Amino acid sequence: MTQAPYCSAQDVRVLTGVSEATVTDEDIEALIALADQQIDDDLGSQSSPVNARIRNLSALLTAIKVYTRPDLRGGFTVGGVTVSNQQVEESLSRWTREAERIYAFYEEPAFKVA
Repeated sequence: MTQAPYCSAQDVRVLTGVSEATVTDEDIEALIALADQQIDDDLGSQSSPVNARIRNLSALLTAIKVYTRPDLRGGFTVGGVTVSNQQVEESLSRWTREAERIYAFYEEPAFKVA
């Protein structure tokens, strides 16, 4: 039996502001699966429904994966809104700090973004 993802593509879109025209739901869902596996490896498998902290961690790790894609890392435009390289880097830094804070809550300092 396949476990439900810890967050949704919409949760990730709220963080990133990335439209489906820029990154498809299928691509985000594949990245969510990677983030959720990382959480399982680091913290152990989470029972459903997951708590808000784990849902947020999954969305943060996925958002980091979205923004580090080569086609987005240097900045991008969604509709009439441009996200600069500096804004991408600031978001990555903020999301990494938040993910580290959540890992620290679980006393798991192992998380580091390469």
